[in-house]
Amino acid sequence: MPSPNGTVTTTTPLIKATFQDSAGTIDTSTIYIHVDRANVTEVATTNITSTYVSYTPPSVLALQNGPHNVTVQVSDTSGNTAVLTWNFTVNTNVTAGVSIFTGIKPGEILLGVAVGAAIAGAIAGGFILYLKTTTRFTFRRYFAVHPVKTQYYVIYLPAVVAFLVLLLGLDVVYNTANLSPQAPDFVFVLAAVVALGPFGVASRREIARSRAFERAFAQFLFEMADAMRGGIDPAKALVELAKTHTNILRKPLRIAADGIRMGRPFETVLREMVANMRSPLVKRYAALIADATGVGGETATVIYRAAKDMDDFVKIEEEREKQLLLPVAVIYIAFGVLMAVLFALISIAPDLGTLSINFLGGNPLAGQSSSAATTYIPHLDPATLKERFFELMLINGLGTGAIIGAFTEGRARYGILHSLGLMIGTVVIFALFVPS
Repeated sequence: MPSPNGTVTTTTPLIKATFQDSAGTIDTSTIYIHVDRANVTEVATTNITSTYVSYTPPSVLALQNGPHNVTVQVSDTSGNTAVLTWNFTVNTNVTAGVSIFTGIKPGEILLGVAVGAAIAGAIAGGFILYLKTTTRFTFRRYFAVHPVKTQYYVIYLPAVVAFLVLLLGLDVVYNTANLSPQAPDFVFVLAAVVALGPFGVASRREIARSRAFERAFAQFLFEMADAMRGGIDPAKALVELAKTHTNILRKPLRIAADGIRMGRPFETVLREMVANMRSPLVKRYAALIADATGVGGETATVIYRAAKDMDDFVKIEEEREKQLLLPVAVIYIAFGVLMAVLFALISIAPDLGTLSINFLGGNPLAGQSSSAATTYIPHLDPATLKERFFELMLINGLGTGAIIGAFTEGRARYGILHSLGLMIGTVVIFALFVPS
């Protein structure tokens, strides 16, 4: 230590090298350590043993900002000699990284959350028991009147679980030695998958369900127009079609048919049937049909034209989705190219060295020597460089997925699964193929 090509932020770092010998016994009198070609073996702050040599520069020999060289020479009683040389950089302008979790014990927070959850659960259980004994409360009756909203189990519950995963994961990371420097980032990625995964899946299912409703509703309008041309009024046509439909409209049509049998107006039943389909296209054409049947006239022709227009629109949307596959593939390829470039930078990082800029060889008139006028710009050590590039690719993956969602469907939330996929791919590739 310091690590080869590493950077330290102090001018008096501990410089240490360890060694062992299986062919003989190390002769401590033959151990020498040189720092910047100066022999510091006899300095008072140098410790020499048969297994290691260490040196801490005293304040009067404090190192300057810039690159430094260390050479250690060791010989054994059999006449074998080994020499180790490495470089490191001193840069006091860099602040040592401090984790935002320093001083925080995730295990204790997790225990507190568990105790709080247990207390809240006991209180809720007691209240439910009280309701059962006083009002004959049942969950089936309650949820029949108050159905659980989708956001509770795709947003709120996953967010709570992700918070617990984050606490537990960080507790394991900060209490386990010799883990990868990216281990905390892995925990954050896992928490992001837990928090955003259900919402991303729900968003994709919502748009797929919307497309299915649009296709089925267009077919339903064609069949209704044919029935009305045969002399059947719209309300009766809906009731008859509810008996034969087996696609995604089966349940909504049966509910609407029950409403017709109860004497409710066709226009009202049709509007209510499409209210929960979450498709602006279906709602727009349903409103058109409801208005047309309310006014009267050649309703069958209006419905047929509406069905034709809606069917054409659905086919155009399907064709557009197919054409967008290529641009999405290009975005993925660009992401892969960026990752390949970063891999190349990581692989050559140890050979980049430290940039030295000499401003015109100094200013002799001002008494400034050439060496004093040299400015050193230290580079990041490979481990830090890998960590920074890893975090860069995670952020880039998150943003790329959002761009894909906004580009293909008009909303970033439809690209959440793309974001999570790119982030998981980044974790896998860095963990398997990038050297530590």
